[in-house]
Amino acid sequence: MRPNKSSKRREVMIFYDSFCPVCSKSMRILTKLDTGDKFQYETIRDNRILERYHINKEEAEKRMHTIRLKDRKMETGIFSVLRIMKQIPFFWVLVPFIQLSIWAGAGPGLYDWLADRRTILPIGGCDGDSCSIPKQKSR
Repeated sequence: MRPNKSSKRREVMIFYDSFCPVCSKSMRILTKLDTGDKFQYETIRDNRILERYHINKEEAEKRMHTIRLKDRKMETGIFSVLRIMKQIPFFWVLVPFIQLSIWAGAGPGLYDWLADRRTILPIGGCDGDSCSIPKQKSR
């Protein structure tokens, strides 16, 4: 039987970009795999959330953030991915590879490279000329 959500203490708060389809889909998948209710999910598109947890909006738009709730330790980017993977038994097989990529120095760069190329789609679309989706930078 799955533990009652109100009686289970969450372990990690995940701050994700709800304007990013890949990020949102990843959070939906994590919700299904999170049978122990270890995660709390917050969108970085709510400025009140960012203020409450003292998260810089520009940094949050560049990299996923997590907070380990027992000691309020904040992690970003590939370190957030590693924190999440350690919490879900299904992903434990990937933990050594992610850790090795961090030790080798490639993990943070690879995370940033992928994050820089993600698509951002404002919820509800755009009203006339009030928003535009920036074109990919030429590489």
